Amino acid sequence: ANFYHFLLTSHPAGTQARTYVTETRAISPAVVNTFLLGFAPGNGTALTDFLVKKKGYKAEDLIDAGLAIRRGTRLVDFFRNRLIFPIFDVRGNIIAFSGRTLSPDPPAGGPKYINTKETLVYHKRDTLYGLNLAKDSIRDEHKVILVEGEFDVISSFKEGIKHIVAIKGTALTESQIKVLKRYAEKIQFCFDKDSAGEEAQKRSILMIEKENILASVIIL
Repeated sequence: ANFYHFLLTSHPAGTQARTYVTETRAISPAVVNTFLLGFAPGNGTALTDFLVKKKGYKAEDLIDAGLAIRRGTRLVDFFRNRLIFPIFDVRGNIIAFSGRTLSPDPPAGGPKYINTKETLVYHKRDTLYGLNLAKDSIRDEHKVILVEGEFDVISSFKEGIKHIVAIKGTALTESQIKVLKRYAEKIQFCFDKDSAGEEAQKRSILMIEKENILASVIIL
């Protein structure tokens, strides 16, 4: 995370990503630091070279952590030419990463976001982006705002709305509801106003009511 963060904030390789974050998205350096945003360069081996050659990690460590993959005999970075969002557990440990393409049209129709594969420490169904920063505000507000993606959380956070987390897509799980139940008495949805988002809200509200938690939808 520190390697990616340095490239975004202080290295020429991160200039395009830095411009996108600070100008296009209007995210301040302070918020960039709070969320430890980073940049993965496109050359394909920057992180693996750093961790293996300079830090002495084994190739299998990187593969097990979801940071690298094998291409034939070569070890290459999993994240390439992407803005990087570290994903923290509720105690503040980094357990995974999400990478967003900087291209308006991802090459070869690729995904806008890719995420660390499931590992020993990262289980998508149990994880909520931003909960490590939001948990105290959620307790104070007695409710949590639920959104779909990282930038939804960050954009709200920079405006002072801090009782907010993302589920990484539209599929809220029973595990995530049980996690939120520890902190919140009410869950407020603020999903995209498309058919997928609305259907996801309907399914999720039924699941939430089974846990005896109040649910509502924010209309923008």
